[in-house]
Amino acid sequence: MEEDTIRVLGPGQVFFDYGPVSMVVTAVRDGGEGDTQLCRSAFPVIDDILRELGPAVPVLRRYPAQVDPDELSGTARVMAEAVLAAGDPWLTPMAAVAGSVSDAVADYLQSRGAVKVTANNGGDIALRLAPGQSLGLGVLYDLEKGGVDRVVRLTPEKGVGGVATSGLGGRSLTTGIASGVTVFSARCARADALATLLADRSIIDSPAVHTCRAGELDPDSDIADLTVVTGVDPLTEEEKAKALSQVMAEAELQYERGGLIACIATVQGRTAVFDPGKILD
Repeated sequence: MEEDTIRVLGPGQVFFDYGPVSMVVTAVRDGGEGDTQLCRSAFPVIDDILRELGPAVPVLRRYPAQVDPDELSGTARVMAEAVLAAGDPWLTPMAAVAGSVSDAVADYLQSRGAVKVTANNGGDIALRLAPGQSLGLGVLYDLEKGGVDRVVRLTPEKGVGGVATSGLGGRSLTTGIASGVTVFSARCARADALATLLADRSIIDSPAVHTCRAGELDPDSDIADLTVVTGVDPLTEEEKAKALSQVMAEAELQYERGGLIACIATVQGRTAVFDPGKILD
C-alpha cells in the first residue's frame, strides 16, 4: 500500500497519492540538504485531515449564509474562514479544501526544521521560506494548454505563503471563462478560495460562452444549482478585455480586504496582472 501511496521522487521530494490528495512535497534543511524522511513523515498529517473532514463535509458543501465557523474545528474551520473572508455568497468552504491541506503539510514540515518547503496539492501550493531562502515558481497562464509561461522569484520578504490557480481546464467546475487565474496570498487556503472566486468573476454574456447547470455534469457537486461554463468559442478582444477587467476589479477588492497580494489572469491568450506591491518582478 505504501508504494502506491508514497513515492520518493528525489532527495527531499516525495509524492503522496492518497484519496483526493495528489501532492508533491519538498523539504530542505539548513545547508541546502533535501530531507526525504521528513517529507515522508508528513503522510499522517494528510491522513488525519481526511478522516477529520469526513463528518464535516455536509456543512462544508453549504453556501456561506448557512455556515457558522464556530461550529467547526481544525481544517474544516480553516476552510470556512477562508471563504467567508472573501465575502462571496456562492463560494462554499470546499473551494479552499486543497489549499488548506497544503497549508497543514507545509506548516508541519516547517515546524520540524525545514527552511524551504513546498506542498503542491494539484496546483494549490503552500510554501514556507526561512530568511535568506528563495523559490522560483512557474506560473501557467492557460490550464488547458499547460506549460510554464512565467517564473516568479519569491522570497520571505514578499509575504507569499500560498499560490493557487483556477479556471477552465482545472480540476473543479467554474462559472467563469478565464483560461487561468493565479492568486498569491499569505496562506494557501486563502489563495485557493480567491483563485476560484476571481476565475468565477470572468463570466460575460456572449453567444460564445456555453453553459449548463453544474448538477448536470456532477450531481454531487457542492454548487449543483449554479450555472457553470462548459466551453468558450473564440472571443472578441472587447469580450476578453471585459472579462479581465471584472477579474481585476475583484482582485482590487480582495486586496483591500487583506487576503490577496497579487494575481495574474488570462482569457484566451490575453493576460492582465494585478501587482500593487511589485512582488512579481
